Amino acid sequence: MAQDGAGVVVVGVDGSEKDDRAVDWAADEAAATAGRLHILHSFSFLFEGLGVGPEIDVHDLGSDLIGGYRERVRQRYPQLAVTTEVLLEDPAVALVRASRGASTVVVGARGLGRVSGRLLGSVSQKVAAHARGVVVVVRDTAAAPEGPVVIGVDPGHTDPRVLEFGFTQASRRETAVRLVHARPTRIRRLTDPRLQREIAGAAEQQAMALAQLAEDWAIRFPDVPVDVEEIARHPVEALTAQSADACLLVVGSRARSRLPGLHLGSVARGVLVECPVVAVVRVTPPP
Repeated sequence: MAQDGAGVVVVGVDGSEKDDRAVDWAADEAAATAGRLHILHSFSFLFEGLGVGPEIDVHDLGSDLIGGYRERVRQRYPQLAVTTEVLLEDPAVALVRASRGASTVVVGARGLGRVSGRLLGSVSQKVAAHARGVVVVVRDTAAAPEGPVVIGVDPGHTDPRVLEFGFTQASRRETAVRLVHARPTRIRRLTDPRLQREIAGAAEQQAMALAQLAEDWAIRFPDVPVDVEEIARHPVEALTAQSADACLLVVGSRARSRLPGLHLGSVARGVLVECPVVAVVRVTPPP
């Protein structure tokens, strides 16, 4: 695969039903950006001891599978450049490496909810945690195609790359942006009036910063209506609720944890499990 990632959208497939939505999303993105779609099928060698003879060529099996997805894309976008690749390797490792030469990596995942996400989303979670650039996780639960793009923001601390991606997506889709800022709920339990005044003042400043953020980006994207929601809930709960009618949820990942190998923030991990289509924008490259 070429190392120039401008306009290259990589989608990982494994032959399951969830692939259809992921491939369609990736094809739409590649077509919208006048780029190229790269379909990657990678799997570990798991046949030893199962009585599978050497006469079976696993690469041929993978090529048959990936050829079906290529045809699916060509029926929708005959002029779109499509390349394919079959690898005998751990899927997460292959997709993370492919992200170095891509603008966006798209992976599918099954179901919604914390249990199904933990049990069935290991590849998508690993890719979102370690890949470079933007990772879009598309679950096999439909999003609202006509809904807004929801962007999780923290006034004064949101990286412009997160906003740029979200507003660009909304502009392409001719839909609105909803900026969502979740405030901690535990501050309600503070009774000291001095602390209450400080918190009230900080909340007012954040509200002003959020309004200014919306105004600044509305000027940059005059074709995109902007709505603002400030909610006193846990960020994962707030973003999940607000994205229920959205076509896409966009969050940034700063990977503040110092634990080795952990490159995905808690909010990003939470919404990946709870929301149908999530774009995680890496704002600092993995070490």
